[in-house]
Amino acid sequence: MTENTSKLEIKLRAKGGAGQSTNWHWEIVNATGEVVKSGSAVGVEARAFTTARVARDKLVKAEAKAK
Repeated sequence: MTENTSKLEIKLRAKGGAGQSTNWHWEIVNATGEVVKSGSAVGVEARAFTTARVARDKLVKAEAKAK
């Protein structure tokens, strides 16, 4: 699953487990393909994606504040 907003893309992968104990690894990648931030979450896919989205939103907000 990927989502592209403000030139930052979220990439989400299942690394192991099943159901409620699935281990998800997420990366936030910029337009040039460099990993800006990464992390992991345990649980359902929606929870892992929300964790990554919050991190991306914080990066976008910090970037806008710096301008």
